[in-house]
Amino acid sequence: MIDLKKNKVSQTIDLNELVDKDISGDTVLVREIGQAIIDYMDERVDSGKGLNGVKLKSPYSKAYSDSLDFKAAGKSRTDVNMKLSGDMMASIDLLSEDGSTIEIGIEDSEQAIKAYGNQTGFEGHPTIKGPKRPFFGVSIDELKTKIIPKFQDKINASEVTKASELFAEKQTEAIKEIKRFFDIFGVDDGN
Repeated sequence: MIDLKKNKVSQTIDLNELVDKDISGDTVLVREIGQAIIDYMDERVDSGKGLNGVKLKSPYSKAYSDSLDFKAAGKSRTDVNMKLSGDMMASIDLLSEDGSTIEIGIEDSEQAIKAYGNQTGFEGHPTIKGPKRPFFGVSIDELKTKIIPKFQDKINASEVTKASELFAEKQTEAIKEIKRFFDIFGVDDGN
């Protein structure tokens, strides 16, 4: 789900729902997938595409393309890539992580308002009206076809590791129970 606010643009994703396994204990893997999602969004925007690979609306407005910043950046009016200075895209970050649930977004208020404007076509702005350019976020399909497959081996290994840890935990509990039994009945366990 993408949450659009003028001071924060974010998306919360439960990775367990996508991988059909519990990877909540593997914080390294969860963070790697989160960063891969951010990298994917950035690469997708570089190619002029937004959410679901849809081409970003073009051209930029004449007033925007006539601005000094636009000209200084050497941008093309028809090559929409959401990067005048690069600050907005660079501000996308992994905001939080709770087990397998991650939140990716923009909290910097200056960059969030730009992202909000582009996502909504500057909805609510008194003077700027523009096309919607939904560049932020990833769809379930993009996650399942473009991102998660790159991590399938690590996801499978994470599950094996968790099973090994659970087995070791059960063994430790069993040994403690045996020792407790020896203690209760006064049996010398050889130590």
